[in-house]
Amino acid sequence: MNKWVDEDGVTHYGDRVPAKYLKQKRSVLNEQGVTIKEVKSVDQMKAEEIEKQKNLSVMKEKMIVDRKKMLRDRVLLETFTTERDILISRDARVDAINSHIQLTETIIKDHERKLEELKNRIATLEKTKKDVPENMRKELVSVSRQLETNYQYVENKTVEREGIMANFDEDIKRFRDLKAAQKAAQKN
Repeated sequence: MNKWVDEDGVTHYGDRVPAKYLKQKRSVLNEQGVTIKEVKSVDQMKAEEIEKQKNLSVMKEKMIVDRKKMLRDRVLLETFTTERDILISRDARVDAINSHIQLTETIIKDHERKLEELKNRIATLEKTKKDVPENMRKELVSVSRQLETNYQYVENKTVEREGIMANFDEDIKRFRDLKAAQKAAQKN
């Protein structure tokens, strides 16, 4: 026996559920009228499937994060034997970035000088009412663009350096925790 509710809210009982009510929630009853099975509506099943997929996605993401953390821990322990090793590695990376920044700053100074000279030459030509050669104007635009590119490069490298410092600080803290856990495990 089946039990279902129509669109007016009236409860019906019968051996067969009309086709238009098959997609909605209904109950299957035994001979004594006790519910032995709940059949969910199509909307309920869809909502449950969406929730299930969402939960699976969250679980997968958590597993990926946990795996990355475990892998990072292993790399830390296998790559470095002491905290000092981590500091040496950090300093080497930071020094490399600082070298790039210094070189670029030297190029910037040279371009700034060149840009100033070009502006002065153009101003002199304009004061004397002479035509400014097109290649001089193009060079002015080119040097300006190179300057902007180099300014951006220095800014990007500065941000990168800060990120490296922050990552290494986290690595040092994690390394300390891992080493402490190793010592505690050896005592037991």
